[in-house]
Amino acid sequence: MKSKLRIIISMLLLSLSVKAQQVVFAPQWTAQAQFAGYYAALENGYYKELGLDVCIQHPTVSYSSIDMLKDCKADIITCELIQAMMTSDAEVELVNILQTTQHSTLVLISRAENVRQLADVAGCRVGSWKVGFSEIPHMIDEEQNLDIEWIKLMNPLNPYIAGAIDATLAKTYNELIAFSMSGITPGSVLYFSEHGYDFPEDGLYVTEDYYKKHKEQCRLFAEASRKGWDWVRNNPDKALDIIMKYVKKENVTTNKYNQKWMLEALLQAQEDIKGELPTYRLNEDAFNQLNEALKKYGYISKSIVYEKFIGEQL
Repeated sequence: MKSKLRIIISMLLLSLSVKAQQVVFAPQWTAQAQFAGYYAALENGYYKELGLDVCIQHPTVSYSSIDMLKDCKADIITCELIQAMMTSDAEVELVNILQTTQHSTLVLISRAENVRQLADVAGCRVGSWKVGFSEIPHMIDEEQNLDIEWIKLMNPLNPYIAGAIDATLAKTYNELIAFSMSGITPGSVLYFSEHGYDFPEDGLYVTEDYYKKHKEQCRLFAEASRKGWDWVRNNPDKALDIIMKYVKKENVTTNKYNQKWMLEALLQAQEDIKGELPTYRLNEDAFNQLNEALKKYGYISKSIVYEKFIGEQL
């Protein structure tokens, strides 16, 4: 009898293993605290509990997570809202299945003191990223005829230190931390979120075709990811250990202090517009405001429908 029971249990376990749905997940950058919730969900078995066999593959500088998604090298990715909307308009339609970052983390770091708006660096040399994420400042520049000379860079820190640029765009969870750790004191730091440009950023995305075929799988992945982020919020020290495990595995040059500050900045950016716990849902008002701006300045050719863009979220 015991022998038969063992055989039955073994067959059930084998059946569950066979039925586990494989998912390739690609964050939008190399290993860092920006993706802590997904690492935690994998390490704590949240994906596995819901029948998902998740493999995390990080992109490269020359091959983005969006490229991986379009080439079917990834099933689910993270990317910023603006990039997702522009991709949906021009290339392949995407569906947002979970929204993590609710606020803009974009800042302008300037040598000059008392920079309170982008117009204060009119005519200056300002660093921006080669990979994008500079659309909002470019819109402001165009609207106000600021004649800013945008210098595309991979890393703005060294050109800023060398005096090659007057100011640079940065993220609160990334370059701004690097500036602080380097001992540099900027003349001014302008937070775009405080000037009417507080648009959501990171979210989970799939192609519309994948979403239609794997709707339940998308729901389960979002559910486990949300659980992972909630765990990180409640266990930041343990989360740091998991982050550093992935950092070392991917040979990323950083340290625990850097990742700690990054995680703190990101968790703050995840809070809802009232400063409360994350809703994990894309704010419709912010989406519509960004939709209008992107269309007005030619970044998208037509308005994107919110209900279609977010799918059936949790």
